[in-house]
This record gives sequence, C-alpha cells and structure tokens, in this order.
Amino acid sequence: MKEIEIKAHAGNMEKMAALIDSLSEEGHKGVKKHDLYFHRPGEVQQALRIRRFEDHLEVTAKKQFKDCVSEENREYEFSASLDEAENLKAFFLCLGYEEYFVKEKTGFEWYFGPVHVELLEVNGVGAFLEMEYLLDFSSSKEDVEHAQQELYRLLHLFGLDESDVEMKSYREMILGV
Repeated sequence: MKEIEIKAHAGNMEKMAALIDSLSEEGHKGVKKHDLYFHRPGEVQQALRIRRFEDHLEVTAKKQFKDCVSEENREYEFSASLDEAENLKAFFLCLGYEEYFVKEKTGFEWYFGPVHVELLEVNGVGAFLEMEYLLDFSSSKEDVEHAQQELYRLLHLFGLDESDVEMKSYREMILGV
C-alpha cells in the first residue's frame, strides 16, 4: 500500500484529544506501539520494522519518499504472533541487517472516513498528530493529491496549520541525524 502521511506537533494532548473526540462519531481507542527498526550496515535509512502491539506483531518493509507537502511510504506488511518476535529478529540479522533504533508511541486513534488519525506521545520527541491515507500502489498522482488535500483539511479542522507540520522523520528526531 502507499501511505500518504503527515505528522504535526500536537501541543497539549488532553486538549487535542478532547477536540478530536468532539468531532469524531465513534470516539477514540487507546494505542501502544513498540517499534524495532533494522537497517543495512552503513545505511542511514531504516528498511525493516517489527512493531509490537498488545496482541500481535506487524512486520514491515518500508520505502520512504518525501516532498514538501507530505511523506509517502510504500509498505509491504504481514502480521505474526507475539511468540515469533525473536525468530523475526534472528531472520533479519541473518539477512545482514542490524538493529538500528527503537520507537515507542502511546496515545489514541480515530478514523475519519479513509483517514487514520493518531495522537501520540513519541519517546523522547514529544506529542504528535499523525494522519495517514492509504492508497493502492497503482494510484494516480491525482489520488495522491486528493489524499494530501484531505489530510490538510483535517489538520485545519483539528486547529493546527502548516507551520505545525514536521517533515523530519522520527528516526531523524530520535537519533539526531
């Protein structure tokens, strides 16, 4: 899937969560994610991720592209049981990857039509509003532009603007690179 995403500095999480809840038809759900990233030795970009949820793992191979408006990730994913974590880690290490960094996120999530919205505290870097719109790999440039417009419409609805958008990756913020 193509994931069109923006993230923005959220400020006060309680106030932001209350505002988003007031606009949501379904209310929020709690989120807790523990991500272990891998990369090839000597490369800066992360390539593989094992994400631990409370009841399962999500394994992702990721290719990232950025423009000045949003981030586009091409992700290939599958789920695994929690007891496969060490096997997956050993598999990636056997392929020549090495552990790169850990990212932990806790907070809340909502859905606004096709947009997945998360309000998260990210280890060591602060509170962020993340919004993603999923598209098929075959989606057109117009589909991507529509997704970007919808993300920015919601950004404004939630009381934020373009100056709040953060184009640095969490990797850059966490590792200071």
